[in-house]
This record gives sequence, structure tokens and C-alpha cells, in this order.
Amino acid sequence: MTGTGALSKYWMFSDEYTQDPYPFLARLRAEQPVCKVETPDGVRAWMITRYDDVRGALSDQRLSRDIGKLYRALGRQLGTELQPAPEISNHLANSDPPRHTPLRKALTFAFTPKRVRNLRPEWEKVVDGLLDDMVRTGNRDLISGLNAPLPIITIGQLMGVPVEDWPRFRVWSQTLHRVDASDPTGQIARHIAELSDYLTELIARKARQPEDDLISAMVHAPEDSRLDAKDILSTAFGVMTGGNDTTASLLTGSFAALLTRPEVVRQITDDPALLPGAVDEMLRWSGPLLNTLQRVTLEPVEIAGVTIPQDEIVIISLASANRDPDAFPDRPDELDITRQKPSHVSFGHGIHFCLGSHMAKALAEIAIRRVFERFPEIRLAVHPSELRYRPGVMIRPMVELPVVFQPTG
Repeated sequence: MTGTGALSKYWMFSDEYTQDPYPFLARLRAEQPVCKVETPDGVRAWMITRYDDVRGALSDQRLSRDIGKLYRALGRQLGTELQPAPEISNHLANSDPPRHTPLRKALTFAFTPKRVRNLRPEWEKVVDGLLDDMVRTGNRDLISGLNAPLPIITIGQLMGVPVEDWPRFRVWSQTLHRVDASDPTGQIARHIAELSDYLTELIARKARQPEDDLISAMVHAPEDSRLDAKDILSTAFGVMTGGNDTTASLLTGSFAALLTRPEVVRQITDDPALLPGAVDEMLRWSGPLLNTLQRVTLEPVEIAGVTIPQDEIVIISLASANRDPDAFPDRPDELDITRQKPSHVSFGHGIHFCLGSHMAKALAEIAIRRVFERFPEIRLAVHPSELRYRPGVMIRPMVELPVVFQPTG
């Protein structure tokens, strides 16, 4: 971004921002830490960019995650009535307490550090199987070969989804991560209906024949903590669509960072104990989410001297907070795998902190370790400047990550 004049009206949807959002975000932190933005279809929102304000907003109960309220706010601005499908309006990411509380409790056991440790050997097999496929087929795109299918397969395993159905979840997940409440093509509604029908049948099957998976555990939970059928469906829906794209984005950002920094790869190779900290730093430096799911103000809220009126849409910029020099005074725009606290906010903060954080970090650690063990001479097939991103409000997915490698085992 060049110049010091006013930002263009739709700067957040420009290719310049899509390819490198960080100069824009640095300017906003300095000049307009709470900035009014507008979409090309006329939706107004407020973006929060400074670390302390972001952390405060993420735990502020005056900023609602109730998707019904969000759709009503969008509808008022667009002059139409919008109604979210029940499958997405009932799961925990789209709800506030008190409804949010039992939904989160029902899922907490599935993502504990202990359960993640127990699953790591299976996930290592999945990673090696995907790398075997890349060798066999000659695929040299890390996104299509590893980063995209890995979270779909592992979440499918967690939920008890048959192997043959995993590819369908990638299509559904990609559709349902788009932020387009008006859904002019009807594709989102069709895919919600398809996934809902599929999960309804899967839940019924697990009720008849339980196995060692999350859906079976929810269906057969003790009566005093069991969710009703509607909430089991919504929770399953949220898990199946909630982590695929974000984990794929984490993996892609991590590999893009490492493949352009061989000295960092050598650090990790020489001292594997650095890997967990390296993943946390890559979460900070190139986190999977630009922004959180949008909030709605339940009353006027003052942040950084700006009063956001009631019933306004709020965008919380995680990418900006993670590069804020007031929080990270030591070279915030540089990758430093030995960086100490404060913590990044890539998994959020407060009651909506990502339940799958342990799983996402474990998958990244396993994938990074196995790729550089098996392909020690792996390198980018293009100049870093040729890597391109697709636009997105929450996630800006990389188009492809082409590599060159010779397998050694």
C-alpha cells in the first residue's frame, strides 16, 4: 500500500489488500484503530485492529455472536429479511450464553490435550499416507496434496465419518465458510440441506450402532448431560465445518513461511523441541484467520474513543492484533520462533476460544516434522512473490503452494 491519502472505499476487497493486508492494518492501528468499513453490496461494519482492543472485544458480552441477531442486522441494512438455517444458528460458535454453555460443555471432552496426544499416532499415519499419495501421483501442490485433505480426514475420523464420504465434506466446508447471508445463488442453502440430511442419517446410525467417535459419544452421553436431537445435529454440523479451512490455512501459512526461511527449518531440525513454539509463532505471524466471525453490538459500545452504535456489525481483526507493535515490540513483522509471550489471538479469546486449538497445533507439528524429514531438500517451485491469495473476509486462502522435492523415505 502506498501513499498517505484516504483509503479507497472498498480497500478491504482490493487485490492489494488480499495479497498483503499487513500494511493496511498497520495504518489502521496507527490512524483509525476502530474503522468503519463497507462492502460492495452496501453492508456497513466496524473493524477493530489493536491488540488490547481486540482481546477486550473478544470477551465483551455486549458484542453478540448470536447469528440470528447478525442476520437481522444485515437484513436491516440490505432492506430485506434474512433468516439463518437452524443447523448453523444452533451451534456453539453462533450462540451466546446461556445457550452456548451446555453446547461447549458437550464438546470439551473431545478436544482435551490428552485425547489429542492419544490420536497423534493415527494422525501421523494420515500425514504419511497423504505424502505417499503425492509421491505416487506426482502432485507437487502442498495445498491439494496435504494441507486441504488433512483436516477433513482427521475431523472425519474424530466424528466417525466413513472414509468414502470425506471428499464431500471438503466441498460442503468450502461453501459454508463463505460469508454471504443473502446467498443469491442458493448454493449455501443447498449445501446446508445436503450436509444436514447426511448428518441426520449418520446420527441415527450411531444411535443404533455406536462406535468410538464423537457423534456416538454425544448420542449415548449420560441422560443428565445429553443434548437433544436438534443440538446434536447442530454441534456435529459445527464441528464438521468449523476447522477444515482454518487448519488448512494454518498449514499453508506455516509451510509458506518455512519454505522461504531455510535457516528456521535448520533451527527446528537441529532442535525439535523448538517446533511447538515455532507453530505458535507462525500462528501469530500468518494466522489462519484474518478476522473473526462477526459480532453485533447489543448496546452502544465505546472502543478506543469511538462509540459503535447498537445493532452494528463488528469485525475483529486477529491478523492486525497479532502484528501490533504495542503488544509485540520486538520486530512484530518478523518471524521469530523463539519469541516469548504475550500470546497471539489466532484462536480467539474468552468463551469462544477455539476448542480445536490443541488439534490444529498437533496437526501442524506432525505435518511440518514429517514433510521435512521425508523431503529434506524440499523447496518452492516458484518465487515467493508468485504465491497468490484468494479474497475473503475471514480467510484469504492461497491458490496453490507448488514445491519441488525428491523423497528419501
